[in-house]
Amino acid sequence: MGLLDLIFPPRCGGCGRLGQDFCELCATSLEPVAVTSLHGILLVAAGRLSGPLQRAIHTYKYRPRPQLAGRLADPLSRAALAAGLTLPALSFVPLHPHRQRERGFNQAERLARRVGASLRVPVVGGLTRLRPTPAQVGLGQAERQVNVAGAFRWTAPEPPPHGLGLVDDVCTTGATLDAVARVVAEAGGSIGAFLVLAVAQTLPAVAVT
Repeated sequence: MGLLDLIFPPRCGGCGRLGQDFCELCATSLEPVAVTSLHGILLVAAGRLSGPLQRAIHTYKYRPRPQLAGRLADPLSRAALAAGLTLPALSFVPLHPHRQRERGFNQAERLARRVGASLRVPVVGGLTRLRPTPAQVGLGQAERQVNVAGAFRWTAPEPPPHGLGLVDDVCTTGATLDAVARVVAEAGGSIGAFLVLAVAQTLPAVAVT
């Protein structure tokens, strides 16, 4: 524990308890989510978007608390290992530069780098968000699809690899993940799995057997 932690001890993003960024009680309360398929691509999540996990994600993104990435990435890494994923690399859903400057970091990128280190797979950039899309909160499936249509592009000089793992924080309807997957496919690669911290209650879940 560093000096700053002694003077200003961290509070749990899930319950506010002093001592850890995401305490053991909250970490063990995650509602498990079965591996699902979204538009034919595996979707692996650390838990359901509810309770302490939902509060921790909100704290992570909007307070903001970037240091929460390490603790939140742990259950996602375990879920990926339990699913038996074999991925050549990870990438992440990009933020528009204006939004990233406001927040100070890209929450999906931080998660990807933590998960990549845990799974021992590289993290590659290349995805760009071309326009600052309005917030998706409160939008339905069709509205979200329109909102992210044409919002992404693969801009790296090298094409994306096949079987890439795509990391994001939350999957609500899957519109953003699907839009990015289409861009990766158009650039000559493919997404092998979506990896997200949480899946919203509204997402239809089709278990993969």
